[in-house]
Amino acid sequence: MEGSAVTRASGTAARPEADGPAVRLNGLTKRFGSGVVALADFTADISRGEFIAMVGPSGCGKSTLLRHLAGLIPPTEGSVEIFGDEVEGPRGDVSMMFQQATLLDWRTSLENVLLPHELASRAGNRRAARARRKEAVELLRMLGLGGFEHAYPAHLSGGMQQRVALARLLMTHADMLLLDEPFGALDEFTRERLNLELMQIFERLRPTVVFVTHNIQEAVLLADRVFVMTPSPGRLAGILEVDLPRPRGIDVTRERRFNDLVFEVRDLLGSSIA
Repeated sequence: MEGSAVTRASGTAARPEADGPAVRLNGLTKRFGSGVVALADFTADISRGEFIAMVGPSGCGKSTLLRHLAGLIPPTEGSVEIFGDEVEGPRGDVSMMFQQATLLDWRTSLENVLLPHELASRAGNRRAARARRKEAVELLRMLGLGGFEHAYPAHLSGGMQQRVALARLLMTHADMLLLDEPFGALDEFTRERLNLELMQIFERLRPTVVFVTHNIQEAVLLADRVFVMTPSPGRLAGILEVDLPRPRGIDVTRERRFNDLVFEVRDLLGSSIA
């Protein structure tokens, strides 16, 4: 992996000072107009530079929680704080990636990756534009898409589209990354490769990451801590510390400790559903 592909561009905002948690959820509760309670009294802190994986049964409020962190919906009760500020709407230091790549069909891979900077740009600085373009090309190459910079989404496989979406996410230089089952629709081989690429990126940049998944092995492989949620309404059934050393490769999945952790998460899920 070339370092220049994932370093923060000069002129981007510095990381917030590490004088508190990245996220503080205070009694977060969300009721929808239909009467459905998606989240109930959800309270937790997430440290800066920590990788959190969230697992739980379908409909337990995982995606709803991410939308609160992204500032897309307001809580019914309680509050969400990010880097010490209460969330009142979308933030420039938080970026989100979905299960579907959500690429623009009429834009090439490179143009899709450059989109965040185009939307945020206020002036036509040619030098800055060239630097952003170079960074986008390097990101695509790092993610195995060299030679596909000018391909349109219709000509890319599902895994390739997700790589483009991941490159676009990284182009935002956000301090917090929210990923909502980003690899859930992919085959196991492609999913494994993208997990390893994501871990390498995390090791280099150390953003705060909240990653939603239904896959317990994926959660343990990636995370510093695993948040296990109860069925609706979503509450914390437990938090599991993943004490596997970093950096991690796929070989860690053969270790006894890895499999013990997988079964601990499984036990927490089972007790929350029972």
